[in-house]
Amino acid sequence: MTEEFTGRSVVVTGGAGGIGAELALALGRRRARMAILDRDSVAASRVAAEVASLGGEARIFEVDVSDSAQVDRALVEVERALGPVGYLVNLAGIDARAEVDQISDAEWLRMFAVTVNGAFFTCRAVLPGMTLRHFGRIVNMSSLHAIRGEAKRTHYAAAKAAIIGLTKSLAREKAGDNIRVNAVAPGPIDTLLWRGDRTGTELEQAIAQRSKMIPLGRLGRPIEVASVILFLLTSESDYITGQVITIDGGEIMP
Repeated sequence: MTEEFTGRSVVVTGGAGGIGAELALALGRRRARMAILDRDSVAASRVAAEVASLGGEARIFEVDVSDSAQVDRALVEVERALGPVGYLVNLAGIDARAEVDQISDAEWLRMFAVTVNGAFFTCRAVLPGMTLRHFGRIVNMSSLHAIRGEAKRTHYAAAKAAIIGLTKSLAREKAGDNIRVNAVAPGPIDTLLWRGDRTGTELEQAIAQRSKMIPLGRLGRPIEVASVILFLLTSESDYITGQVITIDGGEIMP
């Protein structure tokens, strides 16, 4: 599988922590050359150092993916430094909770700017090269909430639902160019983003309460999502495109 990423670079947005960091390390073990696009350059640098220790290469680009100019500039630099982009994983996003009538215009727009616009901007930046080279693999991050909805997280669920539409539309448009586009829709994963500002007893209670809703009886681990993303990037999934794969411990079953 090491040969999968030879000659093509990988772009991971939101790769400084959680699922993104686990994915970067998994790619590092396969000697991949990758660019980590994240606003947190300090945390991203720590991940890059670990990637290097595993035999991979990671360059850090401090980017706000909601700014198309920043995205375009970064992707030009990525190809100059690491070679043609063959793989894109859009993990950058923000989380928020609020009653629907308490969501301000600014909060709604920011949610879509980072989650939806960010994924669109990066896809738009890499697709011309992928089309020219007749090869591309894209994985976008949706959510369980996009499929079932979630009270007090209307803006989050709506943005993640938009990711599904983006994914399926790009998959149909670009299949003839050997570009596969898929999404993952995780349930609750034990990351800093999920934990928020909860600590101690409050965190323990939140984990216990949420775990009761999951048939497997626990939260997911970042590596369990990263492993599915890695599968979708490799030739082992060459007949899969336009799909949304839920990773939720059985919470949603057909």
